[in-house]
Amino acid sequence: MLKNPFVIYILSFGGVLAVYQLGWSDAYPAMSSDLLAFFGLTFLVSVLLAFAVSGVVRETGSYQPGRLPNYTVLLVLAGCAADLIYTGGIPLLLVIAGKFDYAGEDLGVPHLHVFTVTFGSAFSTIRFADYLYSKRLRYLAEALLPIVYFILIFYRGPVMICMVAWAFVIFVKRGRLGLLRGSLIVAFALLILHLFGVFGNLREGDESAIEKVGRPSQAFQESWIPKTYLWAYVYMTSPLANLQTAVDAKSLERRTLTEFAVSEMLPDFISKRILPSLGAERVKTPEVSRGLTVATMFGRSYVYAGWTGPILLFTLFASLIVVYLQLIRRSAYRVPCLAQLNMFIVFCTFQNMIAFSGLILQLVWPLFLPARQPEAPSERVGGTAAFSRLQESRH
Repeated sequence: MLKNPFVIYILSFGGVLAVYQLGWSDAYPAMSSDLLAFFGLTFLVSVLLAFAVSGVVRETGSYQPGRLPNYTVLLVLAGCAADLIYTGGIPLLLVIAGKFDYAGEDLGVPHLHVFTVTFGSAFSTIRFADYLYSKRLRYLAEALLPIVYFILIFYRGPVMICMVAWAFVIFVKRGRLGLLRGSLIVAFALLILHLFGVFGNLREGDESAIEKVGRPSQAFQESWIPKTYLWAYVYMTSPLANLQTAVDAKSLERRTLTEFAVSEMLPDFISKRILPSLGAERVKTPEVSRGLTVATMFGRSYVYAGWTGPILLFTLFASLIVVYLQLIRRSAYRVPCLAQLNMFIVFCTFQNMIAFSGLILQLVWPLFLPARQPEAPSERVGGTAAFSRLQESRH
């Protein structure tokens, strides 16, 4: 169940809707009946589609590790090194020393940085799958390289993206999680969310920064929940709050369907070149609090075209899932590809990832990667089988 993309859609948006009801922010509006009806409709369609693609999803369960060419780790290391050299140091250490005014958009070599981040994330997911299926520590070490790089450059988002993708690799392999493994994953997730808040405070240089934006309610302030978790709550639920704010607005400017299609249905590295020729620019969604700029995958589409926009975007979203499942069903990287697809769906609760090059490219890279021949059993266990055969020949 935890590897079917349409089930993940229901659990992701349903989970955000449930967490929203905790009411931990005074900045958030109440959920309206039409917004709930829209999600109810998409959940119903997703149930039907989940059954329709269940056979294809089952085919992605088998996996042969170690088919990624060895030179790919050199590409990742070269990109990371180039970024740090171009930036003039390690941002994490510079921020701690008070010598760096952090601005994520200024990091790294232009254009190459996008490749380094997106390819590095895809590489990390593939190598983690290789580790999980082979137990070779070398693969785990290589999977950690991009994550270390993201930490050094203060990129919390890509770290979370990798962690979620890793979790889905586990779900694909295990099928079902026992109580112990499930508890360990929950505990690890809580630790990651705590660190997410700690890094947020460190990056902003002010522990009260998230409180100014998130406006925690009395219920949160009087709870036993550590304040660092307010970061996770705001990041998880503020996009839905912005979407509801857009729905509540009665005088939103409507644009043409052409502008909507270009802005919301094409990756931004394409749309940003086409929109100016149309005399348009990507619209902004209403914000419940200054600095909270995203509104789930459906926010801008609603601003463009009312409920027609989200309905058309969900249709494209569902179609892309079905097509991608067909593309990866025979791929050498089908397990990490499925994990990344499910991760992509989770982060659509944040913004429209179809239009976000930083994530859509991560799904594309494995489709074009060459694959080595499957490893022999002796290679997967580090030569143990070959050693055993040598010992037997001596007797």
